Amino acid sequence: MLDNPVWRSLKGVHRALALTDDRGRAARYPADVSPFMALPDNATQRDWEALARIAGPDPVLIMDAPANAPASWKLTRTVPIYQMVATDPATQPGKRRTAAFPIDILGPSDAGELRELARIAEPGPFELRTPQLGTFIGARNGDGTLIAMAGERMRPGGWTEISAICTHPDYRGKGLARACTQQMIDIITGRGERPFLHVLTTNTSAVGLYESMGFATRRTALNSVYQPD
Repeated sequence: MLDNPVWRSLKGVHRALALTDDRGRAARYPADVSPFMALPDNATQRDWEALARIAGPDPVLIMDAPANAPASWKLTRTVPIYQMVATDPATQPGKRRTAAFPIDILGPSDAGELRELARIAEPGPFELRTPQLGTFIGARNGDGTLIAMAGERMRPGGWTEISAICTHPDYRGKGLARACTQQMIDIITGRGERPFLHVLTTNTSAVGLYESMGFATRRTALNSVYQPD
């Protein structure tokens, strides 16, 4: 399930959000939800052509793209990431810490604030409808400003990705990223699913945090951005 998580999410839990070709062999999220697109493991040239059609003017962002991408497509960017999985569902319960601010589940009315925090803290791609991918939580300061958050993204069968983990720069170092991650773990495991996440290979501080919480690197993946001809 985790070898092609975008495809399995779009063909599974997120099928209601998926935009697909008429054969169902290429899929993407709406641009205002997520930039990710996907193909099946045994993609053909016809499937790549279908992906170009549903991509329209948008760049094609695909995780671990099949090796047979059309030669005429321009590869504009690659981003190596670690895929990490929770090796122990309890994720080191002895290392839990009390959050400096209360953390609550957020709703549709909080979408604008989530996007603004993402703009400031830069956890990765985040659009106005990204919260439709799953549960999102956040911490607010005494003035009611959203200062930390985390949520769900890809959901291949039996697994849920923790994503958009970030803290406002003025509130870093207070354990909010850890607390938000731990609460998401509790939500996911409470449904009987297993948590996983993706992190830039260069983000050593985040990797260290997740390892301290019981996550282990399963593999290195590659996000590739193509511009179809």
